[in-house]
Amino acid sequence: MGVDAEDVRYFHVLAQAGTLVRAAKELGVDHTTVSRRVRRLEAALDLRLFTRTRSGWTISPNGERLLPAARMVALGSDAFTTGDSAQTGPEEWTILSPDGFAASVLTPACVRPLGDDTVITIISAPSLAAREGTAFDAAIVRSRPNSSAVASRALADYEIGLYAHEDYLSEHGPIRSLDDLEGHVLAWYADDPIAGIPEFEALRPKLPEHIRLQSNNLNVHAQAALSGVGLAVMPTYTATRNDALVRILPDEIGYRGHYWVLVPKTQLRGPTTQRVLDFLAEAVAAAGLAPPSA
Repeated sequence: MGVDAEDVRYFHVLAQAGTLVRAAKELGVDHTTVSRRVRRLEAALDLRLFTRTRSGWTISPNGERLLPAARMVALGSDAFTTGDSAQTGPEEWTILSPDGFAASVLTPACVRPLGDDTVITIISAPSLAAREGTAFDAAIVRSRPNSSAVASRALADYEIGLYAHEDYLSEHGPIRSLDDLEGHVLAWYADDPIAGIPEFEALRPKLPEHIRLQSNNLNVHAQAALSGVGLAVMPTYTATRNDALVRILPDEIGYRGHYWVLVPKTQLRGPTTQRVLDFLAEAVAAAGLAPPSA
Protein backbone atom coordinates (compact mmCIF):
# COMPACT_ATOMS: atom_id res chain seq x y z
CA MET A 1 0.00 0.00 0.00
CA GLY A 2 1.38 3.41 -0.99
CA VAL A 3 1.57 6.44 1.30
CA ASP A 4 -0.90 9.26 0.67
CA ALA A 5 0.57 12.75 1.19
CA GLU A 6 -2.76 13.97 2.55
CA ASP A 7 -2.66 11.21 5.19
CA VAL A 8 0.79 12.46 6.15
CA ARG A 9 -0.63 15.96 6.56
CA TYR A 10 -3.33 14.63 8.86
CA PHE A 11 -0.66 12.83 10.88
CA HIS A 12 1.30 16.09 11.21
CA VAL A 13 -1.73 18.07 12.37
CA LEU A 14 -2.75 15.41 14.91
CA ALA A 15 0.80 15.24 16.27
CA GLN A 16 0.68 18.97 16.94
CA ALA A 17 -2.92 19.06 18.22
CA GLY A 18 -2.72 16.03 20.53
CA THR A 19 -6.42 15.15 20.29
CA LEU A 20 -8.71 14.10 17.47
CA VAL A 21 -11.17 16.89 18.29
CA ARG A 22 -8.59 19.67 18.04
CA ALA A 23 -7.05 18.17 14.90
CA ALA A 24 -10.46 17.80 13.28
CA LYS A 25 -11.33 21.41 14.08
CA GLU A 26 -8.08 22.64 12.52
CA LEU A 27 -8.56 20.51 9.42
CA GLY A 28 -12.25 21.32 9.09
CA VAL A 29 -13.36 17.69 9.06
CA ASP A 30 -15.03 15.19 11.38
CA HIS A 31 -12.80 13.58 14.01
CA THR A 32 -13.55 10.15 12.54
CA THR A 33 -11.95 11.29 9.29
CA VAL A 34 -8.76 12.18 11.14
CA SER A 35 -8.71 8.80 12.86
CA ARG A 36 -9.38 6.94 9.62
CA ARG A 37 -6.63 8.72 7.67
CA VAL A 38 -4.03 8.26 10.41
CA ARG A 39 -4.90 4.58 10.75
CA ARG A 40 -4.57 4.22 6.98
CA LEU A 41 -1.12 5.82 7.12
CA GLU A 42 -0.11 3.47 9.93
CA ALA A 43 -1.28 0.52 7.85
CA ALA A 44 0.68 1.74 4.83
CA LEU A 45 3.84 2.13 6.91
CA ASP A 46 3.17 -0.92 9.08
CA LEU A 47 4.10 1.27 12.07
CA ARG A 48 2.23 2.50 15.13
CA LEU A 49 2.54 6.30 15.03
CA PHE A 50 0.48 7.12 18.15
CA THR A 51 -0.36 5.65 21.52
CA ARG A 52 -4.05 6.06 22.22
CA THR A 53 -5.04 7.19 25.71
CA ARG A 54 -8.15 8.66 27.32
CA SER A 55 -6.60 12.12 27.31
CA GLY A 56 -5.51 12.05 23.67
CA TRP A 57 -3.13 10.60 21.13
CA THR A 58 0.54 10.63 22.18
CA ILE A 59 3.07 10.39 19.41
CA SER A 60 5.13 7.19 19.49
CA PRO A 61 8.92 6.95 18.99
CA ASN A 62 8.24 5.87 15.40
CA GLY A 63 5.99 8.87 14.87
CA GLU A 64 8.53 11.19 16.46
CA ARG A 65 11.21 10.05 14.02
CA LEU A 66 8.93 10.71 11.06
CA LEU A 67 7.55 14.04 12.29
CA PRO A 68 10.20 16.33 10.72
CA ALA A 69 9.63 14.72 7.32
CA ALA A 70 5.87 15.00 7.82
CA ARG A 71 6.25 18.70 8.53
CA MET A 72 8.00 19.15 5.16
CA VAL A 73 5.27 17.16 3.41
CA ALA A 74 2.59 19.28 5.08
CA LEU A 75 4.28 22.51 4.01
CA GLY A 76 4.67 21.19 0.49
CA SER A 77 1.01 20.21 0.40
CA ASP A 78 0.02 23.75 1.40
CA ALA A 79 2.23 25.16 -1.35
CA PHE A 80 0.61 22.97 -3.99
CA THR A 81 -2.86 23.81 -2.67
CA THR A 82 -2.27 27.55 -3.02
CA GLY A 83 -0.09 27.28 -6.12
CA ASP A 84 2.39 29.64 -4.46
CA SER A 85 5.66 28.25 -3.11
CA ALA A 86 6.07 31.38 -1.01
CA GLN A 87 3.01 30.41 1.01
CA THR A 88 4.72 27.54 2.80
CA GLY A 89 4.55 29.49 6.05
CA PRO A 90 7.31 30.67 8.39
CA GLU A 91 10.26 28.53 9.34
CA GLU A 92 9.55 26.81 12.65
CA TRP A 93 12.18 26.21 15.33
CA THR A 94 11.35 24.05 18.35
CA ILE A 95 13.85 24.26 21.20
CA LEU A 96 13.66 22.33 24.47
CA SER A 97 15.35 24.11 27.35
CA PRO A 98 15.49 24.35 31.16
CA ASP A 99 13.18 27.19 32.16
CA GLY A 100 15.87 29.42 33.65
CA PHE A 101 18.01 29.17 30.52
CA ALA A 102 14.94 29.77 28.37
CA ALA A 103 13.94 32.92 30.25
CA SER A 104 17.35 34.47 30.89
CA VAL A 105 19.35 33.38 27.83
CA LEU A 106 17.08 32.40 24.95
CA THR A 107 14.26 34.92 25.25
CA PRO A 108 16.44 38.10 25.20
CA ALA A 109 18.21 36.72 22.11
CA CYS A 110 14.96 36.33 20.17
CA VAL A 111 15.02 39.99 19.19
CA ARG A 112 17.16 39.15 16.14
CA PRO A 113 15.58 36.09 14.45
CA LEU A 114 11.91 36.83 15.09
CA GLY A 115 10.09 38.20 12.10
CA ASP A 116 7.72 37.14 9.37
CA ASP A 117 10.00 34.26 8.39
CA THR A 118 10.52 32.54 11.76
CA VAL A 119 8.41 31.06 14.55
CA ILE A 120 10.32 29.96 17.67
CA THR A 121 8.69 27.53 20.08
CA ILE A 122 10.56 27.24 23.38
CA ILE A 123 9.39 24.29 25.47
CA SER A 124 10.38 24.16 29.12
CA ALA A 125 12.06 20.86 30.02
CA PRO A 126 14.40 20.32 33.01
CA SER A 127 15.79 17.32 31.14
CA LEU A 128 15.25 15.44 27.91
CA ALA A 129 13.50 12.63 29.80
CA ALA A 130 10.91 15.13 31.03
CA ARG A 131 9.82 15.75 27.43
CA GLU A 132 10.14 12.28 25.98
CA GLY A 133 8.17 12.00 22.76
CA THR A 134 8.39 15.71 21.92
CA ALA A 135 9.80 16.53 18.48
CA PHE A 136 12.46 19.26 18.56
CA ASP A 137 15.13 20.91 16.45
CA ALA A 138 17.52 21.37 19.38
CA ALA A 139 17.52 20.60 23.09
CA ILE A 140 19.56 22.24 25.84
CA VAL A 141 20.52 19.77 28.57
CA ARG A 142 22.86 19.71 31.56
CA SER A 143 24.10 16.13 31.18
CA ARG A 144 25.53 14.77 27.95
CA PRO A 145 23.44 11.77 26.91
CA ASN A 146 24.97 8.49 25.88
CA SER A 147 22.81 7.96 22.83
CA SER A 148 23.56 7.35 19.18
CA ALA A 149 20.22 8.95 18.26
CA VAL A 150 21.44 12.50 18.89
CA ALA A 151 24.42 14.60 17.95
CA SER A 152 25.72 16.69 20.85
CA ARG A 153 28.17 19.49 21.44
CA ALA A 154 29.19 21.58 24.43
CA LEU A 155 27.39 24.94 24.37
CA ALA A 156 28.45 26.86 27.50
CA ASP A 157 29.54 26.55 31.12
CA TYR A 158 27.40 27.70 34.03
CA GLU A 159 27.71 28.07 37.80
CA ILE A 160 25.18 27.51 40.58
CA GLY A 161 25.17 29.31 43.92
CA LEU A 162 23.03 30.00 46.99
CA TYR A 163 21.48 33.48 47.24
CA ALA A 164 19.33 35.66 49.49
CA HIS A 165 18.07 39.22 49.34
CA GLU A 166 20.20 41.71 51.27
CA ASP A 167 17.14 42.80 53.29
CA TYR A 168 16.48 39.20 54.27
CA LEU A 169 20.04 38.84 55.57
CA SER A 170 19.76 42.12 57.46
CA GLU A 171 16.66 40.84 59.21
CA HIS A 172 17.80 37.26 59.87
CA GLY A 173 21.50 37.78 60.46
CA PRO A 174 24.57 36.50 58.61
CA ILE A 175 25.03 32.91 57.46
CA ARG A 176 28.61 31.84 58.09
CA SER A 177 28.44 28.03 57.93
CA LEU A 178 26.34 25.18 56.60
CA ASP A 179 24.90 24.70 60.09
CA ASP A 180 23.47 28.22 59.93
CA LEU A 181 21.19 27.17 57.06
CA GLU A 182 18.93 25.22 59.40
CA GLY A 183 15.73 27.10 60.12
CA HIS A 184 15.73 29.06 56.87
CA VAL A 185 13.23 28.51 54.08
CA LEU A 186 15.11 27.09 51.12
CA ALA A 187 13.66 27.27 47.59
CA TRP A 188 14.86 24.71 45.06
CA TYR A 189 13.90 21.65 43.09
CA ALA A 190 12.09 18.66 44.53
CA ASP A 191 13.92 15.36 44.73
CA ASP A 192 12.85 14.04 41.33
CA PRO A 193 14.84 11.17 39.80
CA ILE A 194 13.26 11.78 36.39
CA ALA A 195 14.63 15.31 36.19
CA GLY A 196 18.26 14.16 36.48
CA ILE A 197 19.57 17.63 37.39
CA PRO A 198 23.31 17.27 38.07
CA GLU A 199 23.66 20.24 40.44
CA PHE A 200 20.84 18.91 42.59
CA GLU A 201 22.64 15.60 43.01
CA ALA A 202 25.93 17.36 43.80
CA LEU A 203 24.64 19.97 46.26
CA ARG A 204 21.70 18.24 47.95
CA PRO A 205 23.82 16.55 50.69
CA LYS A 206 25.10 19.96 51.84
CA LEU A 207 21.67 21.54 52.29
CA PRO A 208 19.07 21.24 55.06
CA GLU A 209 17.08 18.03 55.20
CA HIS A 210 13.83 19.74 54.22
CA ILE A 211 13.56 21.93 51.13
CA ARG A 212 10.55 23.88 52.26
CA LEU A 213 9.64 25.54 48.96
CA GLN A 214 9.90 23.05 46.09
CA SER A 215 9.28 23.78 42.43
CA ASN A 216 10.49 22.52 39.07
CA ASN A 217 10.44 26.14 37.87
CA LEU A 218 13.64 28.10 38.37
CA ASN A 219 11.75 31.40 38.29
CA VAL A 220 9.93 30.35 41.47
CA HIS A 221 13.28 29.95 43.22
CA ALA A 222 14.47 33.35 42.05
CA GLN A 223 11.25 35.10 43.10
CA ALA A 224 11.45 33.43 46.52
CA ALA A 225 14.81 35.11 47.10
CA LEU A 226 13.75 38.45 45.60
CA SER A 227 10.56 38.50 47.69
CA GLY A 228 12.39 37.78 50.93
CA VAL A 229 10.77 34.39 51.42
CA GLY A 230 14.12 32.75 52.08
CA LEU A 231 17.20 31.38 50.40
CA ALA A 232 17.34 30.11 46.82
CA VAL A 233 19.74 28.03 44.79
CA MET A 234 20.06 29.44 41.27
CA PRO A 235 22.46 30.07 38.37
CA THR A 236 24.86 32.93 38.85
CA TYR A 237 23.94 34.34 35.43
CA THR A 238 20.40 34.85 36.75
CA ALA A 239 21.27 36.08 40.25
CA THR A 240 23.92 38.62 39.23
CA ARG A 241 21.34 40.57 37.26
CA ASN A 242 19.91 41.85 40.55
CA ASP A 243 22.31 43.76 42.78
CA ALA A 244 20.12 43.11 45.84
CA LEU A 245 20.86 39.38 45.78
CA VAL A 246 23.83 38.31 47.87
CA ARG A 247 25.68 35.06 47.37
CA ILE A 248 25.96 32.91 50.50
CA LEU A 249 28.76 30.47 51.36
CA PRO A 250 30.33 30.52 47.89
CA ASP A 251 33.18 28.24 48.94
CA GLU A 252 30.89 25.61 50.45
CA ILE A 253 27.91 25.74 48.08
CA GLY A 254 28.80 25.98 44.43
CA TYR A 255 28.57 23.89 41.33
CA ARG A 256 30.06 24.33 37.87
CA GLY A 257 28.39 22.49 35.04
CA HIS A 258 27.98 22.45 31.29
CA TYR A 259 25.11 23.08 28.93
CA TRP A 260 24.99 20.76 25.95
CA VAL A 261 22.99 21.24 22.77
CA LEU A 262 21.49 18.12 21.24
CA VAL A 263 20.16 17.65 17.73
CA PRO A 264 18.30 14.43 16.83
CA LYS A 265 20.15 12.79 13.95
CA THR A 266 16.85 11.80 12.35
CA GLN A 267 15.62 15.40 12.43
CA LEU A 268 18.50 17.25 10.81
CA ARG A 269 17.02 19.96 8.60
CA GLY A 270 20.10 21.30 6.84
CA PRO A 271 20.18 25.11 6.81
CA THR A 272 17.44 25.33 9.45
CA THR A 273 19.42 23.23 11.92
CA GLN A 274 22.49 25.40 11.36
CA ARG A 275 20.48 28.59 11.89
CA VAL A 276 19.17 27.21 15.20
CA LEU A 277 22.70 26.30 16.32
CA ASP A 278 24.01 29.74 15.34
CA PHE A 279 21.16 31.36 17.29
CA LEU A 280 22.04 29.34 20.40
CA ALA A 281 25.73 30.24 20.17
CA GLU A 282 24.88 33.94 19.86
CA ALA A 283 22.41 33.70 22.76
CA VAL A 284 24.94 32.30 25.24
CA ALA A 285 27.57 34.82 24.14
CA ALA A 286 25.15 37.73 24.60
CA ALA A 287 24.17 36.43 28.05
CA GLY A 288 27.81 36.39 29.14
CA LEU A 289 28.01 32.66 29.79
CA ALA A 290 31.49 31.18 29.79
CA PRO A 291 32.62 29.35 26.64
CA PRO A 292 32.44 25.57 26.99
CA SER A 293 35.44 24.02 28.70
CA ALA A 294 34.31 20.42 28.03
